[in-house]
Amino acid sequence: MSDRRDLWRAGALWLALTAIGEYVVLNWPLMSPGMSAQAEEVDFAFNLLMIYSVPVFTFVVTALVYSIAKWRVKGVEPDGDAPPIADHAGFSWGWFIVSTALAALIFFYPGLTGLLALAEEGQPDLVVELEAVQWHWNVSFPEYGVTLDNARELVLPVDHTIKFELTSRDVIHAFWVPAFRMKQDAIPGEVTEVYVTPTEEGTFGTDSELRLQCAELCGTGHARMYVPIRVVSAEEFEAWIAEAGGSGGMDMGHDEGMDMGGDEMDGNDSMDMEEEG
Repeated sequence: MSDRRDLWRAGALWLALTAIGEYVVLNWPLMSPGMSAQAEEVDFAFNLLMIYSVPVFTFVVTALVYSIAKWRVKGVEPDGDAPPIADHAGFSWGWFIVSTALAALIFFYPGLTGLLALAEEGQPDLVVELEAVQWHWNVSFPEYGVTLDNARELVLPVDHTIKFELTSRDVIHAFWVPAFRMKQDAIPGEVTEVYVTPTEEGTFGTDSELRLQCAELCGTGHARMYVPIRVVSAEEFEAWIAEAGGSGGMDMGHDEGMDMGGDEMDGNDSMDMEEEG
């Protein structure tokens, strides 16, 4: 009878903790709002995994807390160990079946379904070439013949599918825009791709997550290797790109004299020039 009461009490605690946890997951914003079609898919998968994981987490917490509260040693410590607890075949098989089913569900949904959704490439509306260099980004719009070295700003059109083609001149870097939720490595000697469809206009000045950030440790200037992003209407983007092309790519969101690496990079560049001479 005592064992059954313990099960009922522990079960009630588990249900209460699970209800609280699910309420927090469903009603508390755990992440800042995404600003791309891909972000919607990623955020959905994240929230769904949180919903799946809450009952498992609260089950473990319940077993731990209830055991400590009910059977902890009080007063003088006993001379020996407590009697062993016999395994319950029904509980063990139930736990195995439920956990296996949950793992299989996660593998297919949102696992495979989410990856397939993110892999839907199609025909991009715009191609942007990004070259990562210690410690800045070079940006090119090949369709418009515009190249920005040491870019200080990246302007993108809203509601357009953009294909980013990534490469690196020196070490492994990584493309990451927090507001877009997408990350892809930029590897020396290779070209990798990532597709993004911005769904809202915005600027880095009002949302710090609108930035192209290197997400791979790449040297002393890694933390400063980012470019503010501005998402604008198609008309405003066309006007900006026309002005950038008309000025030969100069002074339009870039500065050839800027280097995120500081004096250390300048010294290396000077040394390379002397050796070539």
